[in-house]
Amino acid sequence: EVIGCAGIEVSPIPDGNLQASSKKRAPLMSNLAVSRNYRRKGIGELLVKEAERIARFEWGADDCYLYVEQRNAAAVKLYQKLGYRKVWIDKDAKTLIPTDNGNLKNEPTVIICMRKRLNMGALGRLWPFG
Repeated sequence: EVIGCAGIEVSPIPDGNLQASSKKRAPLMSNLAVSRNYRRKGIGELLVKEAERIARFEWGADDCYLYVEQRNAAAVKLYQKLGYRKVWIDKDAKTLIPTDNGNLKNEPTVIICMRKRLNMGALGRLWPFG
C-alpha cells in the first residue's frame, strides 16, 4: 500500500512575468500526494521536509518552488504553514481531468507558484519579506 509520495526536480521556473523567456533553474517540488486514510497525520509535512532536505543539502539550493492549484485550499494552507509564499498566480492555466470513460480532458484552473527560502533559520522564516 502506498501511503504518500512527492517528487522533486531541478526545473526552469518563470519569474513573475509568465510570458518572459527568462527562467530560473531551481528545485521544483511536485506531485505531493497522501492516501486518503493517512491524511492529517503529518505525512505530507514529512514529505515536504524531505524534498527540502534534498534540495538544500544534496543539491545546495537556496530556494524550493512548487505549483499548486488555488482550489486545493488544504494544500495551499499546508504550504503556507511550512513557510512557502506566493510568487505569482497563473489564472489562464489548464489541468487534466479524468472523464468517466477513462480519457483525459483539459479544464481551466488557477495555478499558484510558491517559493520557500531554504537557507534561513527559524527567525528568517518568520520574516514575511524573504
